[in-house]
Amino acid sequence: MASPDPWQRQLSDLQLDLRIERDKLSELVGSLERLEGRMQAGRANSKTFYSAALRLQSLYTGVERCLVLIVRVLNGGTSEGSDWHRQLLDRMAIATESRPAVLSPTVRSGLAELLAFRHVVRHLYAYELEEDRVRLLLQRAIALWPGIGADLGRFQAWLEELRTPESGRGA
Repeated sequence: MASPDPWQRQLSDLQLDLRIERDKLSELVGSLERLEGRMQAGRANSKTFYSAALRLQSLYTGVERCLVLIVRVLNGGTSEGSDWHRQLLDRMAIATESRPAVLSPTVRSGLAELLAFRHVVRHLYAYELEEDRVRLLLQRAIALWPGIGADLGRFQAWLEELRTPESGRGA
């Protein structure tokens, strides 16, 4: 039995890795929804807001992990420099010779807001976080999740097409 083409193996691994990450992100969004429910029911305290802030940071980081996986396989890696996170978002919203756009403009914009918030969470003391800002971003992140899932799903469908020799694009 012939060993699989290394390119096909990379694409298969990428699909698997993206599916694993999407499952983790979905679970994380479920925990964000539960936190939002506690806030809406008036059962939130400062720890609830700290937890929400950390999970919002994790949501962005998980999506960024998906984007990094994609760019490593299809574009050779991420940019260098201090602004690589922003560049990654911008570039993943644009089609290239090697792949379609991964992010829609709406999702890219929402993720940019979460990227900025992640910076705040990483560089402030927890007690300095503004509860109203956390609540607003929590609502926006939950509303953004279906778009993120749809964008990643479309990209995974494209990967599957790429892997299928009958599509004219594969091996």
